[in-house]
Amino acid sequence: MLAVKNNVEYTSVSSRRQSLAAAGGRFVRWCRGAGLDLLFPASCAGCGLELEDAGHSPFCVDCVGRLPLVRGATCVRCGAPVPGQIARERCYICGGTKLWFDETVSLGEYDGLLREWLLKMKDGRGESLTLAIAELIWQQQLERLTATRPDVVVPVPMHWRRRWVRGTNSAAVLAERLAERLRVPLAVDLLRRTRHTPPQFSLPPSERPANVRNAFAVRPGYHFEEARVLLVDDILTTGSTCSAAARTLKQAGAAHVAVAVVARTLRH
Repeated sequence: MLAVKNNVEYTSVSSRRQSLAAAGGRFVRWCRGAGLDLLFPASCAGCGLELEDAGHSPFCVDCVGRLPLVRGATCVRCGAPVPGQIARERCYICGGTKLWFDETVSLGEYDGLLREWLLKMKDGRGESLTLAIAELIWQQQLERLTATRPDVVVPVPMHWRRRWVRGTNSAAVLAERLAERLRVPLAVDLLRRTRHTPPQFSLPPSERPANVRNAFAVRPGYHFEEARVLLVDDILTTGSTCSAAARTLKQAGAAHVAVAVVARTLRH
């Protein structure tokens, strides 16, 4: 099927398995929203405590209060907190680094309770938590996400070997919910991993750019013309992975790439 939205022209090349899985996920979420919470009272996705105001937030007030959420001004490009009351386009962390994405929106710092949740998200059984966190990102960063004005939402892809071991790609789950909220197309298969790379966290920061260099490619059938892309991942540390993916998107014709992540790591 050929679809055109604004200046983005792309062809869906999802596999049958991915299509069935996505349909199944949508059905489960539809059932949940159709009234199952009347039979099973809504509970906090973080601690399991029954929510008094079901439907407003997927987390209780206590859990949200314990999160190291983004407060105040941040660097527009890399999302790191910056001193002062005005956000800066570049900061002391990313000022001397070549990054191909243009801006970053994050929920909080990779620390404390948010770090615990992110580790759970990497398990195949953590998709419900991932969906809840995506909803929290939307609630906390609605204005920033809307301001990116994306034409399409794209998750950072995972190599099929790692996807098989984990049983999930949290970036894809996050991207699906954000695309629904933004009401723009989701292109799960637009980017693909061209090779299996060691996990970035296993390498020192100086080796990470080379590890993911030329590790992404745009699948045949997708065409950009001045497209604005929202690239979604779970964590941003040095920015090497998102930068490599953004470079591939821009080489394919994307004009602007914004990154949305759950957490921004400030201590490498």
